[in-house]
Amino acid sequence: MLRRLARETNASVILEFAIALPLLLTLYIGSYTVTDLIACNRKLGVAARTLADLLARGQSPGAITASPSTFNATSYMNAAVITLTPYGVARATEDVALLRICDATHAYVVWSQAQTQDGAGTVTATTPTETAGKLSAASVVPIPSTLIPAGSPFIPVSPDGSNVCTNYAASTSTTTQVGTAGGYMYIGQVSYTYMPSYTYGFTSVIPLSYYVYMVPRLT
Repeated sequence: MLRRLARETNASVILEFAIALPLLLTLYIGSYTVTDLIACNRKLGVAARTLADLLARGQSPGAITASPSTFNATSYMNAAVITLTPYGVARATEDVALLRICDATHAYVVWSQAQTQDGAGTVTATTPTETAGKLSAASVVPIPSTLIPAGSPFIPVSPDGSNVCTNYAASTSTTTQVGTAGGYMYIGQVSYTYMPSYTYGFTSVIPLSYYVYMVPRLT
């Protein structure tokens, strides 16, 4: 009887499949989750590029600088966030700013705006990532060191040789005040709270963010 039992192979395939099934399901669902996460991040890239590009093509940085408090970019952000479909826009935040370069690694924030929206399209203003307004150290932000090449005309030069980014006092004949010279750049950023379909007992929320710098087409 023992020898016959050792030779018995009926239902062995079903047993092996039952043992392997949890692993196979984990691999399948995990692959789907990672793929969906990558796809969502790519959508964020498209939305951020769209936001920066729309502003770069359609708005004069000189006009915004002349009256930053009156400029509203809500329509541009509403248009850009549509590219997130099929991901729900209610978990997205759009953020945009106009920067004026003051040295190779810093820029002054001329203007900024941010918003969220619900599923019905109702927009709510939020605090922008970049602080704009009154000239201060808080309004000078870092930019990637590889963004502006050395010797670029985008970087202003002060007659007295000082770093324009630190010239907060009123300008004189030998000083260029930060925010009054240098090239412009828009930065468009889209953040998203990604919620995986399956969490496996780990985190249920994954924060994603993507930002793009873009040179204005207008003056």
